[in-house]
Amino acid sequence: MKKIIFICFIFLFIACEEEEITSLEVTRNIQTFCKAQIQAKCFSNGIYRDSILFFIAECSPEEKYIYMYNDSLQPTCSFGEKGRLFSEFNMPFFYRNSQLHKQDSIIQIYDINLLQEKYMNLNLINRKLDFIDGRYFPPQLYFSENLNQIDNNTLVGNSIETQNGIFFIYKYDSDSITWIKYNTGFNFKNPQIQYDVHKNIICANPSKRVLYAGYRFLDLIQLYDVDGKLLKKIQFSKLKKPLLEKRYTGVSYDNPIYTIDMYATSRYCYLLRANMTMEQLNDDKDHPCQIIVMDWEGNIKDVLQIPFFIMPIVIDENNTTLFSIISNHKDPENAYLVKINI
Repeated sequence: MKKIIFICFIFLFIACEEEEITSLEVTRNIQTFCKAQIQAKCFSNGIYRDSILFFIAECSPEEKYIYMYNDSLQPTCSFGEKGRLFSEFNMPFFYRNSQLHKQDSIIQIYDINLLQEKYMNLNLINRKLDFIDGRYFPPQLYFSENLNQIDNNTLVGNSIETQNGIFFIYKYDSDSITWIKYNTGFNFKNPQIQYDVHKNIICANPSKRVLYAGYRFLDLIQLYDVDGKLLKKIQFSKLKKPLLEKRYTGVSYDNPIYTIDMYATSRYCYLLRANMTMEQLNDDKDHPCQIIVMDWEGNIKDVLQIPFFIMPIVIDENNTTLFSIISNHKDPENAYLVKINI
């Protein structure tokens, strides 16, 4: 009898240890959208503020960094030359949340090459030359990416140079960085492989003081508080050890890429799920992708199926419109700016 009870206990323990898989059921198939042809500029990230769409370009023929469009997808302004002044750029990014100065028409930009934080005044664009001011970042934030400003004292983000955990928490008052340890169950002795496997994007809600981490090579998202405590994990398939590249140290791009972009509003976090290999991302075919809409308590609210791959994603302040870029496979020098009602 004791033996039977012991065996039953073992089976119960194994059952409790099984991974909980969350199925992704598409709630909407997107079929209609508006689009406008634009010159391809390698837009890397964007934001939406006061009915204006902003994109940062990585390969603009005009050698400008910031491009603005209205709700009708028409260009309105471009600016930002390469240089080292606060009004110039080298490798700029918008904050993942950009909510701290929402009421005073200030957009924050950080430049990881210049180690600068810049303040762009929307009310002064096209009116005066010095509408961008700034300050220097602390040296500890050199090469930081995916930055989210929680409050005047706290940043959370990643690094493109060193990765000692899933993400870091930086405190201005103590000039200190705390890394949140890896907790996915995958551990590699080689730090480069450990970094590649856990490559992720984070997106925070400062008012609710929580953030999501979405992984590139793991079909997993995690919800944390801003102190680094894991609140919830959600995986959409069984976690597999990513294939490693034999020609160099790192993860093979034969692996599917899962979370590739994120965007935060006060109500939701939007995750762009590619679920395709790098080769598929770069070919000349239209591969579908998904937008997973999460509330800030870890619940899936919608799963949108997009018939083609889009990148990056920007959502308006009312959570009703998605803006993005799709490739023009017939004419690579041009692309399409798209507007989708969600």
